[in-house]
Amino acid sequence: MHPPFPHDDELVYYLRQKDEWSETTVLRKYQRTIWAIIHSCQPSSAHQSSLDDLYQEGCIALLDSVHHFREDLGASFGHFARVCIEREVRSLLRRYRSSSYALLSHSLSLSMSVSEDENVLLMDTIANTNVHYDPTYMATLNHYLSHTDKIKAEIGDDGWFIFQRHSEGYSYKEIAAMLKISDKAVDNNLQRIRKKLASMFD
Repeated sequence: MHPPFPHDDELVYYLRQKDEWSETTVLRKYQRTIWAIIHSCQPSSAHQSSLDDLYQEGCIALLDSVHHFREDLGASFGHFARVCIEREVRSLLRRYRSSSYALLSHSLSLSMSVSEDENVLLMDTIANTNVHYDPTYMATLNHYLSHTDKIKAEIGDDGWFIFQRHSEGYSYKEIAAMLKISDKAVDNNLQRIRKKLASMFD
């Protein structure tokens, strides 16, 4: 039977015996200490995900400190553990910062000039893959939409249904199941629709 919060010397002993209860207990006992160290090293504006990473690093450092702690040096385990936790937290923060600086140092400004007369910026040379920014696509789409009623009249209700479902990505088999017709009938309808649309918009 273990006491609720034993002395650190007992915890160290149990941890070195690979006792699971003592691992949970030491983490609970030093939880506030770990958070206090993190908040003293890290700005309060830090993102929650980075705080969670720092807390995990602090927990690992606490458990590792058990195996490096030496009673014969005269320092208490609590003091030694705090030093180990702070060292690892600061080390992780340095890695975060060096990664951020590396990204910044290799980044390019979209406002950077890329022509001799400085009239063309980097952002002007980047193609936008969103079709809604493609004037040719939008002009064609608007042309077809303005003739929707005419298309419906030409291809009929079933043809319009097949045309719409096919445009939405449904397979021939799925459309056939919806209308209770064969896959071949769907294919024939689409071939007929394509010919009619081609003749309408030539």
